[in-house]
Amino acid sequence: MVARNIKLVFSANALILLCGVLTSLLSAWALGPAGRGDLLVVMLWPPVAAMLVTFGLTQAHRYWVAKDPDCVSMLFSNAILFSLIVGLVALAACELIIPHLVGQRSPEVMRLVRIYLVNIPAALLQFLMLGLLEGGRRFGWAGASRLITFVVQAVAYLTLWLLGHLTVQTAAFSAMAGQFSAMGLAVFAVWREFHPSWSPGWKAWRDALHYGVRGYPGTVADFATLRMDQLLLGGLASSTAIGLYFVAVRLSEITAILASSVADAVMPEVAAAKHSERADNLLARSLRLTVYTHLLVLLPLWLAAPHILRFVYGESFRAAGGTLRNVEA
Repeated sequence: MVARNIKLVFSANALILLCGVLTSLLSAWALGPAGRGDLLVVMLWPPVAAMLVTFGLTQAHRYWVAKDPDCVSMLFSNAILFSLIVGLVALAACELIIPHLVGQRSPEVMRLVRIYLVNIPAALLQFLMLGLLEGGRRFGWAGASRLITFVVQAVAYLTLWLLGHLTVQTAAFSAMAGQFSAMGLAVFAVWREFHPSWSPGWKAWRDALHYGVRGYPGTVADFATLRMDQLLLGGLASSTAIGLYFVAVRLSEITAILASSVADAVMPEVAAAKHSERADNLLARSLRLTVYTHLLVLLPLWLAAPHILRFVYGESFRAAGGTLRNVEA
């Protein structure tokens, strides 16, 4: 079962990477470094804001559903209410704050920044639903919810690129369509698999929040390690510099995303383990597989980096080669 779940999560992440590379290529070809940078500025903050206001509830949902499947209805109901209330509050706060964090941009980009913030409640609800699905070991549905975001985006990008209409604006709206599709599929999957009733409960929410908050600083620290550079560049650097840097980061994330597949699949098994010995064995296996995945992907990508940028993305992105190798290291 563990091996099967790892394969499911790994396959979904591999397809997500494929779609991500496709959208990255199409937007690079159509928009160039400067346009690619503007698009990153538009899309950067909503997933960050959504992650910050989860307060660790995604991880808590994985744990509690794996440990006590009967709590799904309460967690599902609480997640709907939490996403509606906290998501809208976060949206309102970001409408006031985020425009001051993206530097001097064109009026069109600033308008898109504000419009794109509507993704915050949708992303928050998707994150919480994914926690329920993964805790219940519905990795196929969880992977489909993650994947559909990138599939919708990739199909829209390709269609727009073929028609000659792929711009910063149309790309941003395509990404919004992908996010709301993912949210809808995640809610549908939870409803179909668990048949939750409407039964919000204060105790279930308190227990989940208590568990989530304990690991929340580590989650934020890990996310900051991966995203702080982009957040700072989004407010300080030119659009061209951001576009070059983002391409390097997108390629370097191949290693981390594939390696994280192991932990995503093993965590619910550890939570559901009845004996500490089995949990310890699962953790050791997870560590070994994660190291092997890093080694398998990192070296070929590091060696091929300059050629990928020059022959695939184009000569205008060749300057990102040094950054790509440094990020991987």
